[in-house]
Amino acid sequence: MSQHNERPSSLLVITNLSQWSKWQAAWSDLVSNSTALETRLFLSYEWLTNWWRFLGRGRLLVLAIQDGSHLLAAAPLFAAPSPLVPFIRLLRFVGNGNADYGDFLARRGYEESVKELWQWLFTHRSLWDLIALHELPEGSVAWRSLKTFPYPHELGVVLLRGEKCHRIPLDRNDGNWRQRASKGLQQQLKRRERQLERLFNRQFHLAQTPEEVEEGMDQLFALHRLRWGQVGQPGVFLSPKVRLFHRAFAQAALQRGWLRLYRLLLNGTVASVYYAFHCDGYAGFYTCGFHPAFARYSVGKVLLAKLIDEAERGGAAVFDFMRGNETYKAEFGTLVAHNYHLFVWQKGRLFSCTAAALHQLSTQCTLRVKTAFQR
Repeated sequence: MSQHNERPSSLLVITNLSQWSKWQAAWSDLVSNSTALETRLFLSYEWLTNWWRFLGRGRLLVLAIQDGSHLLAAAPLFAAPSPLVPFIRLLRFVGNGNADYGDFLARRGYEESVKELWQWLFTHRSLWDLIALHELPEGSVAWRSLKTFPYPHELGVVLLRGEKCHRIPLDRNDGNWRQRASKGLQQQLKRRERQLERLFNRQFHLAQTPEEVEEGMDQLFALHRLRWGQVGQPGVFLSPKVRLFHRAFAQAALQRGWLRLYRLLLNGTVASVYYAFHCDGYAGFYTCGFHPAFARYSVGKVLLAKLIDEAERGGAAVFDFMRGNETYKAEFGTLVAHNYHLFVWQKGRLFSCTAAALHQLSTQCTLRVKTAFQR
């Protein structure tokens, strides 16, 4: 154990947004000094608290290890009835279902503090029947800590492998990312970029004011709905509450300098929109929309290439396509990682065992459907 971890600390239990707001600066400092890059956006104070405002239900249960005015580790959780078995108490990440990654937070050098979070959860088993932690990245600090933790034998633990996540390393010593893309994509981008420049008045636009963000989000929602409606899918913005959440977070991300809301306009018409971010050297896109009328010009790929170019010029270490194994991603010269799903239950309790079995089965079925749809 690091000597840092021998300093006295105490455990906080945060149960409302007012209490959490007092720790906003300390939380942001913890995120900025945490061990993993890919989770930082989705574990930011702005993402978590806005999600809880618009989409949270049940009881907020955020755990944090405090050392004076600093936080050493944290677990952003909430307890609510299971959607599958309503009388089962389920513990999940704040942001569950809308975040591409979830995890515990640990300050570099204080990773051992995460075990105190697990200890509290196992000591307070009366609060939950099932812990279901979804979208853990490879190298998850929560899972690494639990693997070496002598948890009670009365508990069952299962880790399921989830979706693939494609990422492009942006090592400036290794040449431009386009040189590592497939030959087919390189040729397609050159052809389409020349074609768009010849046939249209082409404009790339980055939202830089609150008004531009509001307009851009309207266009994103409309194009996303149009795109997915053509294949009989609802898309991720069907719920009005989800749209309200993303509007609020986009404005907060603009203020933090993270937001990359790009639009491609052809003769004044919005052909494609990407809802993307650049946070602490980690860049990627969350989702996008494009106009079917311009599909033959590959407007989605053209704007995506522009985003990656800008991320590389901006010093990002990686560009993340986030969850999903859509075939086009591999063309960009990506490396592939996996997310994971962690389940912890109480073996001596029938309701807990039943909930664990049902939620594992539901997760596996959802993954199979997604995999089949993405082919």
